[in-house]
Amino acid sequence: MKTDFSKILIYGLGMMGASLSLALRKKNSSAEIVGVVGSPSSKEKGIRLKSADKIFTAEEFSKSPDWESYDLIVFGVPVNTTVEVISKLPSGFKGLLTDMGSTKQEITHAVESVLTGEHRYISSHPMCGSEESGLEFANVDLYENRLCILTRPKGATDEAYSEIESFWKFLGMSTTEIPAHDHDKILSYVSHVPHLISSLMTNWVWENGCVREFTQNSPLPLTGGGFRDMTRIAGSNPKMWSPIFSSNQEEIYKALLDYKDRLDKLLSELSPEKPLDLKRWESFMEQSRIDRDAILKKQNDSKNP
Repeated sequence: MKTDFSKILIYGLGMMGASLSLALRKKNSSAEIVGVVGSPSSKEKGIRLKSADKIFTAEEFSKSPDWESYDLIVFGVPVNTTVEVISKLPSGFKGLLTDMGSTKQEITHAVESVLTGEHRYISSHPMCGSEESGLEFANVDLYENRLCILTRPKGATDEAYSEIESFWKFLGMSTTEIPAHDHDKILSYVSHVPHLISSLMTNWVWENGCVREFTQNSPLPLTGGGFRDMTRIAGSNPKMWSPIFSSNQEEIYKALLDYKDRLDKLLSELSPEKPLDLKRWESFMEQSRIDRDAILKKQNDSKNP
């Protein structure tokens, strides 16, 4: 199992990247960890919080990247930025690389365009995170007992796959392999469209005049736990999510059409012009409970936010 890296670059020391750095320290990794951040203020914050052994701004790093000095490179930036940085890799680069991007087709296409022939890039998607962003929200246990999806671009070696898989397992993750197209289709259903629906639900409720009036006049929120749970992810960082929507636009559109078809059927059954079939609704809710257990593999929600 390959875990004895001597120098690791985390390009993108945000919440995910800083959590990765903390997790490596917790696992007693002896690697020197170098981080890249987007601004001088983030660099100052990272130094103060000891988010990495060395920290550079992206501008500083670009002046002398020295890619070959790292035996593992992890991109922790949005998909569009990951694609941009991949384009700057040296021709024929043979270093071990991965990313933590939320979509895969754009990334794998970029890898296949730049790293022709055999290479050591395996794309990763750790299925963990938070609606919070920024290195100050780093969580040392973020990756523990969570799933990491691995995707092989064309030309990736089996050895590289084994090394990246071992890396995530070293941090306490389980892994599964999914091709890029299937990954993006699945994520449109289980992540990207739910985020859009959560945001739409928030706008829809607040723009209702009755809800707004009585909420403003109430000493406490009118909502219960259900609304809070369903709209939690509406608080996610827009700058992180807009590139995800852009890079997976087609799959998100198709998934939303599927959702719309199902919503139209519910509307038809709820029409006041015909009596409500109570047994039909009981059956619908029961099947939803069964489907939810199957999707979540009966996980305990308190342990998997």
